[in-house]
Amino acid sequence: MQNMWIIFTIIGLVVLGLVILLIMAARYQRDYWHYLNIPHERPKKLWPIVRQIVTQSLSTEAMKTAHYSALYSKFKGSGPFCGFYALLQPRALILDRELIRQIMIKDFWNFNDRGLYCNQKTDPLSGDLFAMRGQSWKEMRQKLDPSLESDRMSWLFGSLYEEAEQLLLTVTSTLMKQPHSTLHIQKLMRRYVLSALAKCVFGLDAQQRLKYSLEDFEKMTEMAVSSHKHGYLMNLMMIRFPNFCRVLQMRRTPKQAETYFLTLLSDIVGQREASGVRHQDYLQLLVEIKALELITHQYQADKELNTHLQNELAAHAVVFLKAGYEQTANTLSYILYELAIHTDVQATVREEIKKAMERHDNNLNYECVQSLAYLGQVINETLRVHPITPYILRRTLTDYQVPDHPNYMLVKELFLIIPTHAIHHDPDIYPEPEEFKPDRWGGPRDSLQEQGTWFGFGVGARSCIGIQFAQLQLRLALALLLMEYEFTLNSRKPLVSLDDGIALQLTPLGVIEPGTEERAV
Repeated sequence: MQNMWIIFTIIGLVVLGLVILLIMAARYQRDYWHYLNIPHERPKKLWPIVRQIVTQSLSTEAMKTAHYSALYSKFKGSGPFCGFYALLQPRALILDRELIRQIMIKDFWNFNDRGLYCNQKTDPLSGDLFAMRGQSWKEMRQKLDPSLESDRMSWLFGSLYEEAEQLLLTVTSTLMKQPHSTLHIQKLMRRYVLSALAKCVFGLDAQQRLKYSLEDFEKMTEMAVSSHKHGYLMNLMMIRFPNFCRVLQMRRTPKQAETYFLTLLSDIVGQREASGVRHQDYLQLLVEIKALELITHQYQADKELNTHLQNELAAHAVVFLKAGYEQTANTLSYILYELAIHTDVQATVREEIKKAMERHDNNLNYECVQSLAYLGQVINETLRVHPITPYILRRTLTDYQVPDHPNYMLVKELFLIIPTHAIHHDPDIYPEPEEFKPDRWGGPRDSLQEQGTWFGFGVGARSCIGIQFAQLQLRLALALLLMEYEFTLNSRKPLVSLDDGIALQLTPLGVIEPGTEERAV
């Protein structure tokens, strides 16, 4: 009996010791930035944190953006970065432009991790360029970079032009069917971008859409982009403990979406490889990369290797949906919104398009679209006011001593936040930041300055690989729409977020009679 008491006492002491260690670790975690003497925001009280975890009340993107902007304004000038806490986890918000350049460009090798979970073995669509890190990311980027260089865009121009024409026809037909001239613009822009990606990246031309309809494609895209296999806590665990979660073979892509895209691409790629016909779209470039990889390996007929490369192809195709679908459609909607408010800017863009077409024999060809310098300024200014990503997330691969700041260390696996929206609206960088002024971009460009102050498509080696593709989508749609319609704001209510919707009034610049929509295009 006495031995039992001794055992219970020992177990009780061990449990008590573990509880004390846990409390000490939590206390240290909560005071991490205080111990390092780094300017920081104090963490929340313990109860609100527990309640947020239990209720799984996520912070929205708007809430995070406002929080990071407040931190930026409060601590700017106090040092190269400040500290804050996400639940109990210490994170750093980068304040200094020079440190941003070091993170994004100069010492990029140590910051090429976006902090996203991927597991290529059990979740092949998660193994994309957006989520990869380290050497795996570098090798994939080197393979794919040549496929989206600017000289390739002229090759894709025809396919994208057809989609932009279809957008114009859809707008015209919609206006002809309703008694008023007002359109909620985001839905149309999303359909245009989705259809263009379906055609150019997935090979869904008119014939293929008989089997794989655009409606099903849209449904699966929404599932892959917006939904997750697990709930809040499990997704948080995959980000915090990725190696452990890979051992458990956890995945984040819904199985139905994975099956759909793998089947679709396997079918279409198989048809192309069997026929030998070379198509003029981006999928063709991916097929050629896959074929080159097979040739350079010793065992060309290796079924496992072929499956791996096919999965890589699928992951890269799907990343266009993850990183380009909503983002490009939202940017288009914002541009039209700003042009509807600033009709003088809209008139200037329209005049530039007219003059450019006159120089190119009234042909809106690739060279004509690329020559629209002022339209480029409008796109840049829209991306400043309404950045695609309101903040950039990075995670350090190894400990990093901040140059010229001996007391500032970015430790291994630390999450870093670059507050894009706050920097884009900093009056010390952009005077009158809330004003829409495309002329900001009309003078000589200081590329070194922009590396730390403008993040329209990211900065450095990990910038958006599809910059040229997205730019061409934007320019084509805007050029065709602005040549046919004048856009004005339907309401005086200012736009708070895209969730509220953008209602624009369209006035035809020429007379379009019922039944002549095709001719109008």
